[in-house]
Amino acid sequence: MPEKETRSNHGNRGVDDHLVEDNISESSDEKVAIPRHLGLMGCIWHTVGTVIGTGIFISPSGILRGSSGSVGVALIFWVLCGLINTLGTLIYTELSLMFKKSGGELAFLLEGWGPGLAFLKLWMMAIVTTASYCVQSITIAQYLLTPFFQCSEPPVVAVQLFAAACIIFIVAINCINVRLSSHFAAFFTVTKTFGLMVVIATGMYNLGLGRVSNLQNAFPSGHFDVKLLPIAFYSGMFAYSGWDTALSLTEEVKRPERNIPLSLIISMTGITIVYILANISYLTLLSPTDIITSEAVAADYSVLALGRWSWLIWFFVAMSAMGNLNSGTFKRGRQVFAAARDGLFPEIMAMLSITRRTPIPAVLSLLISLVYLVEVDVIKLIQYMAFIENIFDTMTVAVLPYYRWKHPEADRPFKCPVIAVVIYMACQIFIMGMAFYLDPVKKSIGLVVSLSGIPVYFAFFSRRYRIKCIRPYSEKATRFLQRLFVCIHQEKKTY
Repeated sequence: MPEKETRSNHGNRGVDDHLVEDNISESSDEKVAIPRHLGLMGCIWHTVGTVIGTGIFISPSGILRGSSGSVGVALIFWVLCGLINTLGTLIYTELSLMFKKSGGELAFLLEGWGPGLAFLKLWMMAIVTTASYCVQSITIAQYLLTPFFQCSEPPVVAVQLFAAACIIFIVAINCINVRLSSHFAAFFTVTKTFGLMVVIATGMYNLGLGRVSNLQNAFPSGHFDVKLLPIAFYSGMFAYSGWDTALSLTEEVKRPERNIPLSLIISMTGITIVYILANISYLTLLSPTDIITSEAVAADYSVLALGRWSWLIWFFVAMSAMGNLNSGTFKRGRQVFAAARDGLFPEIMAMLSITRRTPIPAVLSLLISLVYLVEVDVIKLIQYMAFIENIFDTMTVAVLPYYRWKHPEADRPFKCPVIAVVIYMACQIFIMGMAFYLDPVKKSIGLVVSLSGIPVYFAFFSRRYRIKCIRPYSEKATRFLQRLFVCIHQEKKTY
């Protein structure tokens, strides 16, 4: 594979900036870079920690609604979406091990289609990711505070302040130490898995008692609405989303050619089995109608299954959301760092703390999610942008056949079957087509929001067209922030 030119705007730093780096380097015994600290279990913790969020606890109703209330079809969709996403992990694994860079899909889009498209993906992430962090933090706050306000809803201000504290806490532990976040990921993963085991154990107990009425006649002969299928697909794909976390951390994984694919296969297999068993458990006490109309399936189930101990499920849901928030912050911080290193974000975001070896500026940028805690309909924004996420996923996957044709000589430690690419792309295109057909207005709004990043790219990050007069000011700001955070560019190449 021919050597690509480095897409970076970091080559023209001021003299003072170099002096800062020289002085800092002299005080350090080793070169500043993020170490390879993730083994097989570390990759599994982060993958499971990101994938298993609040979806399986709160609202598996989407798949059942999209299946027209058919229990059998809904369970098939859980398996199907698990298989489709597993195929996605195989595709991304080949790209990740071929490019050997952190950043995940951002790195793939950059290498395959250029900086413009990669920036639009980053722009969309800056909008949607921060909004989703807001949703996760509010979920944590509501599930931890509700048991203390059983006669009424928790005060809005209390929820907002608690949610803000959760975001700040997670960002802080991701700034302190590269291994600390992984330790927390392990803790949250064990906690949420134990919560699901409680649900599954009570479900198996109910099955033993013969409570199978909701599982009988799994394929009713009534009307099946094909137009609802996108709801099932979207809900299922969302429930499995986040599997690309380890693929965004390639430069931090020990023996990535072994640990990345192995961790993903183990994680996705286990998650799919747990999801299916959890849904069967819900159906032992809740009818399909109950699940479809419920806004918090696990909470409704826990009241019936655990009685006065139902608060345990509320705690496990909160810990699940916390784990998702932690691993998501770990992943997005690295993606911002990698993108800035390639010149797609402000230069300060591409620097590492000399004492912590963490990308503190990149991680701190995620605090913008605090803005969404104000009264904003972030759920609607996320729904608008989900369609665009499918478009970028399809374009990312298309990099693999393009590189197979353009650079057949490239080193590929892992090679994905071509049929996996065909099936995954076909599913993504089907979902996009059906979704746009059923709701073209919302999907068009999402497209416009995504394309609004084009003028930002050309004004500030395009090598050819960016505004030159702001450069002296940006360099001064970079030097100031560099001294403030005591950070420099990484001193050795890690890919």
